[in-house]
Amino acid sequence: MREKQKKTFWSAVYSSNIFIAILLVVLILSILKVGKELARRHQINKEISHLNQQLAEAELNRDKLEDLISYLQSDQYIEEQARTQLNLSKPGEKRIDLSEQAKTLDQLGDASSDLSNWQKWFAYFFK
Repeated sequence: MREKQKKTFWSAVYSSNIFIAILLVVLILSILKVGKELARRHQINKEISHLNQQLAEAELNRDKLEDLISYLQSDQYIEEQARTQLNLSKPGEKRIDLSEQAKTLDQLGDASSDLSNWQKWFAYFFK
C-alpha cells in the first residue's frame, strides 16, 4: 500500500503545474547561461584573432629591423658612410665634387644678373 502511495505521490508531483514551472525556470536559466558562455567564447576568439594579427605585424617589424641591423653592420654600409661623411675613396678612384661646381654656378648667376639671357647661356656653356 505504501508503494501505491509513493507512486501516486511522485506521479502527482510530476504532473503538477508547479513542477513544470520549476523545470521551465531551470531550462530558461540553463539556456541563458549557455548563451552567455557562447558570447564570452566569441569575444575571446575575436581577441585571440586580434592578438594573432598584432603578433604577425610585430614579427614583420622585427624581421625588418633585423634586416636593417644586418645592413648597418655590413661592409657596404661602412664603405658608403666613409665615402659620404669622411670623403674617403678607394685607391685608384677619382672623386668628382659636384657641390663645388653648383656653388660656382650660383655665384656666376648672381654676379652676372645684369647680363642678358643669351649672355648668361653663353657664359654657362662656354666658360
